[in-house]
Amino acid sequence: MRIPELKIVPIEPDDEAGLRAWYDANAAGLAAGRVDATNATFQETLIAYQRPSAHQRNEVFAALDGDDVVGTGNLALPLRENQRLALFHVVVEPEHRGRGVGTALYEYVEERARTEGRTSLLTDIYLPEGVEPADWPGISFATRRGFSLRNTELRRQSRLPVDDARLATLTTKAAERASAYRLESWTGACPEPYAEQYARFRGLLSVEAPTGGVEYEPEIWDVERLREDEARTFGRGRTLHVTVAVAPDGSLAGHTTLRVSQHDPSRAYQADTLVLPDHRGHRLGLALKVTNLRILQERHPEVGRIETWNAVQNGPMVAINEELGFRIVESAQDWQRDL
Repeated sequence: MRIPELKIVPIEPDDEAGLRAWYDANAAGLAAGRVDATNATFQETLIAYQRPSAHQRNEVFAALDGDDVVGTGNLALPLRENQRLALFHVVVEPEHRGRGVGTALYEYVEERARTEGRTSLLTDIYLPEGVEPADWPGISFATRRGFSLRNTELRRQSRLPVDDARLATLTTKAAERASAYRLESWTGACPEPYAEQYARFRGLLSVEAPTGGVEYEPEIWDVERLREDEARTFGRGRTLHVTVAVAPDGSLAGHTTLRVSQHDPSRAYQADTLVLPDHRGHRLGLALKVTNLRILQERHPEVGRIETWNAVQNGPMVAINEELGFRIVESAQDWQRDL
């Protein structure tokens, strides 16, 4: 039965009560049917939407039945590169599905995308391990609307702490090939001597990380963008732990990042890991991750698990994560269509 008075309304960033209602419904919908679903806390979400970005405009909206939120959505519009792209999610809790809520939310996305001159829509769908794709509501919803699967990443989780003896074994294994490189670590902002190189690394991830058939332009990063991104990260109450590999000539050869939120310190996120092509084959990825993991365990004993995502075709990084004890939880699928 369709909802006769269903309305789709934008939520303004300064409407804290509206954002709270949106967040609660969104979190519940995202968690439905999944195992230990990941999500930013309300505090992080509130700050993120109240601090505009120079590189991406973020919008949230809700489906209302009277005063009740029965569905949610968000829209991200890149402003520097990928200006033809609109990234979005629509979320409906199970008890409100089959009543036209998802359709109304998606129609709003299409309307906003066309108004902003966007010609491609991109969303990701989480599929729990062991569930048939045809049986998952999000996938059937996307398929009926002309989206096609472009890339699949697997979300893996590692439980902490990792035994010191295991870390020592992995450190020795990595050192057999990585001994010519120096590892340096920092917490917080990138030190100025490395800022230009590190900004370049952040942009290279959009080129070097496997993305399958997703149509996505390489991101352009400079020091200004790096500093803005760091400020937004710290403003949301997140701590960054970064380890880099320095080549014999003093240039950066690789890096990895772990992120911990002060609002949910039980969980850490393994973010960017990249080794430049000319420096691969030296087990730098393993050396970087083991070093950063040691730092995390020493400084954040409260962290009980780490989340990471890797494309299924990224064999070398998957192998490293499996050595570190990561196990599959679910798939994260990228679905895209042109308008």
